[in-house]
Amino acid sequence: MPYSFECTDRMARMPQSGIREIFDAAQDYDDLADLSIGEPDFATPEPIAAAVADAVGAGASGYTQTAGRSDLRAAIAEKLADANGIHADPETEVIVTPGAMGALFAATQVVADAGDEVLLPEPYWSNYHGHVANTGADLVTVPTAAADDFVPDPEAIARRITDDTAGVILNTPNNPTGAVVPPSTLRAIGEVLEAHDLWAILDETYEDLVYNGAVHHSLASDDAFFERSITVHTFSKSYAMTGWRIGYATGPADVIEQMRVLQEHTVSCAAEPAQVAAVAALDHPEVASAIHEAFARRRELILDRLADIPDVDPGAPQGAFYVFADVSALTDDTTEFTKHLLSDGVAAVPGSVFGAAGEGFVRFSYANDETVIRTAMDRFERAVETR
Repeated sequence: MPYSFECTDRMARMPQSGIREIFDAAQDYDDLADLSIGEPDFATPEPIAAAVADAVGAGASGYTQTAGRSDLRAAIAEKLADANGIHADPETEVIVTPGAMGALFAATQVVADAGDEVLLPEPYWSNYHGHVANTGADLVTVPTAAADDFVPDPEAIARRITDDTAGVILNTPNNPTGAVVPPSTLRAIGEVLEAHDLWAILDETYEDLVYNGAVHHSLASDDAFFERSITVHTFSKSYAMTGWRIGYATGPADVIEQMRVLQEHTVSCAAEPAQVAAVAALDHPEVASAIHEAFARRRELILDRLADIPDVDPGAPQGAFYVFADVSALTDDTTEFTKHLLSDGVAAVPGSVFGAAGEGFVRFSYANDETVIRTAMDRFERAVETR
């Protein structure tokens, strides 16, 4: 009998990341100015790398507690209190995970079940779709608009709630739009969730990357919201540590315990050298400050260049390191548009991969250096002028 394979329903529901599709397609091109992937171009800063080298040399390369090394969880709890206003018990309310991705995967598994619904403002980072699909739950989008700076409307979220709703995923600062949800709006969303007894999964991956007076606020800093929230953080963006795969989550003890059990049966624990790197990162906040300053300069550069290109509206992203540019005057198919850009020497991500509300937009990442950004903008401008 010839070999045949049919994947499970769960996997059939899980889409491949459209961002990765662009990344993979870009490998076929030489001399490409790549603004597609959200990965800082900096090497891991020296104080962090040196601390890891010393620790690994002393034997820090084994299994740790499933929830993470106690010294790292203590340092995380201190950081959460000082920077986020979140007061968490490091022994029972903090878990160290393989990146924010590991925390988000575990959080959705714990909160949502087959037949449930999970609400998500749109445009959204495409991996959320996969996380929700893996639980058997259904993703219900809540469209946002450029006219509102892509900030979700609490009343719109309330209108999407049904008896099957398990919770909401909120990402601020946002990928792909760069939106930063104001504290008052976050609290209003929290009140909606509280009224309906729903969970919030709060992805704060880009918490340190806000600009022009924008304020990042952690909803879980309010004790009432902490009890119905799982808040996710990472070292990937703020400390240029994407490849270390180290993140963490905080929430009520019974929820964190279930995430710990899941992690025990999937990845066992985050890699110990990466945990050592995270401790060192928290000991060197000046590293995150320097990276923020570099991104602030790059943000101004790319916004200025895009603003000068006819029929392109870059908007005013307040956080993360993305520009979600409105190119609807140039195309009604951003997927084809970005394919043509590849042949023009520029890699960007079509807004359509972030949900239906993203059509008409293109995401440019300014996580690359200024020379690459300038080259990409030169080529993009020529491509627009010759269309």
